[in-house]
Amino acid sequence: MTAGELMVAQRVETREELSFDEIFETYQDRIYNCIYRLLGNPEEARDLTQETFLRAYTGLPKIQGELKVGPWLYRIATNLSMDQLRRRKLIRWEGWDSFSAYFHPEQVARDNPERDALRHEDRDLVHRVLQDLPAKYRLCLVLREYQGLSCEEIGDVIGSSRSAVKSLLFRAREEFRQVYRRLGGTDPL
Repeated sequence: MTAGELMVAQRVETREELSFDEIFETYQDRIYNCIYRLLGNPEEARDLTQETFLRAYTGLPKIQGELKVGPWLYRIATNLSMDQLRRRKLIRWEGWDSFSAYFHPEQVARDNPERDALRHEDRDLVHRVLQDLPAKYRLCLVLREYQGLSCEEIGDVIGSSRSAVKSLLFRAREEFRQVYRRLGGTDPL
């Protein structure tokens, strides 16, 4: 938990006045990264991050009882992401900017081009594997591995018990391994 998240959690716990700006500043980057990992598209991730915080802003006054800010925001974000994944077409057009970014001079490695190229290939392969996984597996892996949420927090986000999340993570990791190997990845030594 970051210092900002800890401060927000303490203020919620003591029922102190909590401004929406504090929530936004504390969670904006993590929510964006989560959505980006789920969707793989930076423009969609920015749009859905804004939509997440818009819904949180309108929903905050309606919250009664205990509020776990992080899981609540992740739940809004993942629900929006899952809806977006359901609406996607089979064909996705990529913008010229994403294509030309590969050839832009700033993208050229300076220290060790071979190492940087291999790292980029690994990152691309992991991204492709995540996109091939069922949405629920992808969601659990992104929340656990990229966002660092505990099984209990993931359970709060997806509405499952801790043990169900552990089981789901196990199946997701196994599926990830199979897809990773099928797409040409090798097991680390």
